[in-house]
Amino acid sequence: MSQAELFSPPEIQARISRIRKRMKLLEIDAVISSDASNVRYATGFKGEPRTLLILPDSIVLYTSFRTISWARQQTRPLEESLELSTKPAPAKEIKKRLPAIPLKIAIDQSITAAALTRWQSQLSPHQVEPHPVIETIRQTKSPAEIAIMQQSQQINEAIFNAVLPQIRPGMTERGIQGIILSEMATREEVESYSFTPIVACGPGCWEIHHLPDQTVTKPGDLLLIDHGIFHQGYASDMTRVVCLGKPSTEMLEIHQVVNSARQSAIDAARPGVTNHDLDRIAREIIEASGHGKTFTHGLGHSIGLQTHDPGLNLSQNTPEVTLEPGMALTIEPGIYLENQFGIRIEDTIIVTPEGSKNLTSQQTEIIEL
Repeated sequence: MSQAELFSPPEIQARISRIRKRMKLLEIDAVISSDASNVRYATGFKGEPRTLLILPDSIVLYTSFRTISWARQQTRPLEESLELSTKPAPAKEIKKRLPAIPLKIAIDQSITAAALTRWQSQLSPHQVEPHPVIETIRQTKSPAEIAIMQQSQQINEAIFNAVLPQIRPGMTERGIQGIILSEMATREEVESYSFTPIVACGPGCWEIHHLPDQTVTKPGDLLLIDHGIFHQGYASDMTRVVCLGKPSTEMLEIHQVVNSARQSAIDAARPGVTNHDLDRIAREIIEASGHGKTFTHGLGHSIGLQTHDPGLNLSQNTPEVTLEPGMALTIEPGIYLENQFGIRIEDTIIVTPEGSKNLTSQQTEIIEL
């Protein structure tokens, strides 16, 4: 599916319609966004500078003269309704468009405190507050988005399988990371990596997000490999475990527990179930094995235009959210034995009306090299 097909007029217009419906529901008069993912979601534009204004009856995208031709091309599905502007002071221009009566304006939830203060000062007397209008809508993916995410995952798995034959004892973690990055760079369909690839060897595996270093791999070592890409704006994310030789009995036992927790959570995922439910289901399996204290992170997170899309984490420590069809989630339980090894297995799923669909096809067993 091409960029043009992804951001077809019906697709992008449906997104704007959903944003406006939510604005009306929440009695919000305007939405302002400078967040890269939010602007790309609503218009297709992926450049900068960018400030988007959405009103009940108009849309304006402020950029610069250097990027106006690019913006015109990328936002073609909205060409009949989107106004493009290169005026250099968006806040000043936006205030001119607004009526004198105070309005309720939503701005990106990710905005910094300093930026929020500036907007509030520049748009006074209007009420400007962070609110996840676009972020909330982004949680539910359309069929077009799901198709792109499936492609992103397939490309990511192809990269993983191209890397495996190149791994051998004596290489460093950084060296293996370099191979992953090289494989990503050779594929035109890859926009970039969705996060810096994680390669953890031996005792380093017990660090949840280990930063690859000059540690040299040796026979019998366990490798935890976690990487993802952006394809047409959408992220993939996968973690698998590799052994340089035969895994020990303990490694196999720990892996079996983690894999069981992963599959049980996926099997339970469906509309009506909550993020807390899924985390609890996986956590109880790991606790029953005696390793509950070593599972020190949430079960997963939303994924989409960002690796960690806003609004939903599979954790008891975040607000409880009921799953809905179209939500995209990672499922990534883990057990981490300090200074020994760690095992995490991560898949990406889509919540469907009947249950869930796993976008990840890569085998989950420990891969012996």
